[in-house]
Amino acid sequence: MVNFISTPPVRESNHNYYTGEITMGKIILAREADKGMRTRQITMLITMSLVCGFGGLPVGAILSGVMQAVLQDSSIPVMYGFLLAPIFAGMIIGFFVMKKDMDLKNHTRCESCGETMQPLTELDTVFQIPARGEETYENAMQYLAASMERVSGVHDIAFGQRGCFACVYRCRNCGKHLLRIMDFLPDIGNCIEKHTYYFDYHSFCRLRGKNDLT
Repeated sequence: MVNFISTPPVRESNHNYYTGEITMGKIILAREADKGMRTRQITMLITMSLVCGFGGLPVGAILSGVMQAVLQDSSIPVMYGFLLAPIFAGMIIGFFVMKKDMDLKNHTRCESCGETMQPLTELDTVFQIPARGEETYENAMQYLAASMERVSGVHDIAFGQRGCFACVYRCRNCGKHLLRIMDFLPDIGNCIEKHTYYFDYHSFCRLRGKNDLT
């Protein structure tokens, strides 16, 4: 869940969520996520690695005892070597298992030249999409290109429907463009992130048939 700074929510008769305009505080949180290696995810990754490592402690204790008996050697290298091996193995396995499910990539770094990409607009643009609640959709690029409807702010998204924050980045060195779209469900005082997608900007615009993303 992405928590946002907003004005107090006000329920309206036309079933909109709240009347507060998008503030820089909301956009900063969305754009910080594009940089990858977020503190929360790094903490989770390290924690899960340690948990998996401790899970190997009983295995290491048993293995150490067995190998000392088999080798008839109770030296420190044998004792602690077989004790610690499963622990380190568990930490490594836990690290890579968790890492594959996390987006740790810095998307603001240009893949072509490695320079930092900058957003073209001060604020993200806001769109409404037909998806409601927990609905899912296939082929995200095609679906979003065809169904995103520009609105002036989160307050214009109909009750129960989802929206998107869109940000276009441009590399200051080679001119390459990147588009980030964050699918979210508006809620009272915050926006619940459903998924974040990164597309080639020009490919998305060609599929959409127009450029209204900035």
